[in-house]
Amino acid sequence: MRTPALLALSGLYLAPSALARVVPRDSGTATIPSPTSLKADIRADTDRDGFVDIEGSADLDGKTTWNATYGAIFLPNIGDTDKRCSNALLKGPAVSNEKLDACHDASDNVLRNEEFLAPLLTVPMTGLPNDASGRVYLKDPVQRKNVRIFYQANENSTWTYVDGNYTFSAAALREGLVLGIDGRDTRRPKGWDGRALVTFDVKSSNSTSSDSVMLRVAPVLTHTHLDTVEQVLGAKGNETDSPLLVRFNEQLKKAVNESGLEEDLYLFNVSDDIWVQDFMEPGFASMPGPCGPISLRIMIRSPQDERVAGRQLFEYYRDTGIGAVQQLGGTLDQINSGGNIETIPPYEFNGTSWPAGRLVIGNHGQQRNFLVPFFQAQETQDPLLLDTDWLLAGHVDEVLQFIPADSERGWVVMVNDPTAGVKMLQDIKASGQGSQPVYSRKNDTSPAPCDNDDCQTVPVESTTINEILANADLMSIQKYCADRIEKNLRILKEATGVTDDEIIRLPAMFKRFDLGSFPGNFSDDSTNNFTNALVDAPINSSDTFKFGAMWPNLVNGLVMSGFDTYIAPNPWGPLVNGTDILAAKAKEQYGRLGMDVIFIDDWNTHHSGNGEVHCGTNSVREMDVEWYSDFDGDDADEDGEDDDFCATYGDDGDDGDDGADGGDAVGDNGDNGYDAAGAGDADDTANGPQ
Repeated sequence: MRTPALLALSGLYLAPSALARVVPRDSGTATIPSPTSLKADIRADTDRDGFVDIEGSADLDGKTTWNATYGAIFLPNIGDTDKRCSNALLKGPAVSNEKLDACHDASDNVLRNEEFLAPLLTVPMTGLPNDASGRVYLKDPVQRKNVRIFYQANENSTWTYVDGNYTFSAAALREGLVLGIDGRDTRRPKGWDGRALVTFDVKSSNSTSSDSVMLRVAPVLTHTHLDTVEQVLGAKGNETDSPLLVRFNEQLKKAVNESGLEEDLYLFNVSDDIWVQDFMEPGFASMPGPCGPISLRIMIRSPQDERVAGRQLFEYYRDTGIGAVQQLGGTLDQINSGGNIETIPPYEFNGTSWPAGRLVIGNHGQQRNFLVPFFQAQETQDPLLLDTDWLLAGHVDEVLQFIPADSERGWVVMVNDPTAGVKMLQDIKASGQGSQPVYSRKNDTSPAPCDNDDCQTVPVESTTINEILANADLMSIQKYCADRIEKNLRILKEATGVTDDEIIRLPAMFKRFDLGSFPGNFSDDSTNNFTNALVDAPINSSDTFKFGAMWPNLVNGLVMSGFDTYIAPNPWGPLVNGTDILAAKAKEQYGRLGMDVIFIDDWNTHHSGNGEVHCGTNSVREMDVEWYSDFDGDDADEDGEDDDFCATYGDDGDDGDDGADGGDAVGDNGDNGYDAAGAGDADDTANGPQ
């Protein structure tokens, strides 16, 4: 089945009424005039309305320029139709990291999925002499290495790869060329910036003409919590070796189903690494289509080359409409984990708009997340850097999150507040219940038969509220952590304009940990004893001492956007008149935002390793953000989306991983192996500069 984007493009070969499908509604349907002289004219969707206008001037003016809101867009077509490349990776010995991404849909010169082509059209040149010929090509060698162009002669023909030497006949030029363009790679720091200046030359025995149009590959974007969840990801485990994780997954599945999401969990099952938030960051790339954004899911591997769990994105998760990307060279440090990457939802402040939101990433002193330059190269969600060096894992998801809200801004900040945590305990003590344990959880019995580290339950401290409040060191720690959190909130306020009324605070408390006995949550074989790691030492953040959540961290949960549900770790807070006061506070605060809270127990599986529900899960979400438009946006009916057209041809072009038809593989170099990466103009580096 033809996708809406290409039906619009290939309408040149339909009846005259269908020809109007390639132009905006206000351009009319007049017959294209015959040129009085040889004049090359190539156009793309420069005005980003989902159509290519070859009659009017909508896609003519400024077509050789490109900026945030104007200029044609094409996709980095790095999906894996029918898992061709993923299946090849699993045959034979494991390949190096460098070869994981050598094979993908655009690594050779075969078109496997026309849905992800962006349209290019030439204006028909009906007055051409018979000796005329034409070429379409890219002059710049870096651009040429990273871009593919295809040609379709008529509605029923296959797509032909166009290299720099391909020549179009006078007959084809008279009809007007129907072309498609895609990218072999994403934008890269110190490499290809995604631009592609496509040149169209026409010559005859006594005349020549040249024209060009600028396009740019879509940036790789991360999701925000305003995007509706489509599927939840986790780590599988097994009943024999990791029964506690199996129990966690059972709770997770039940909670997801209760939220209303029917899609089954996707459980990674090749690595022992349970920190699914940390070895990846789900992303996507999209371009305008006639019925809304046309999107390709792109999973971003955490820049921890030695972390083998991230290889699963290439070996198992890629599929039709789903690709993966990596930026090699990072170290296996906590700062490079995906939990240290969150995204502020869309906003506008001080004259700058962020229609796709903005990344927020934690710094560790002078050390930055290795992916910061990659994200900066996308030029769309420029990272805002916070201070997370003092935290045990050093991740932004340890202290804050962004939650959808029915407000003018559309979202609020949910943040841990140690001051509120101390006040909560003081109030309980004042009510005469200070002898209550600070944890309401009871000790477990280890599952049997099982004696490995993953089966060991974590004991619960019997410390009372009175004892906690009497611990001067612990009270000083709360002051220290509160100050660090407030410093980060000031950075956030200055960058976004968010106000105190838009910051919701949850009671929390922190403990000091000796990293010498707490290796961190990226280790596959970590035997961390969370509850016994509190040490008495001077209050400061250093390479040895860091601070982590005392109770299971309430802001470290799964935001089920689109389902008004928040899946949170059971906090096991102190009981007041038989009620867990922390759980009650969470229900109250999230309830203010219209969200139901479902608690699941992660005490033994994730909290014991300084992670929670968020750290142990991930989510893929809808990809319908029109990042390429002004933040306020135009009504879809007025900007690119044609109701009649979409009603006729369907609205299936906005979600690349819904199972698009791969179609017949056409063109040359159809080998499934990795030699295909060097086909044609791709040279030997089809993935582009690293």
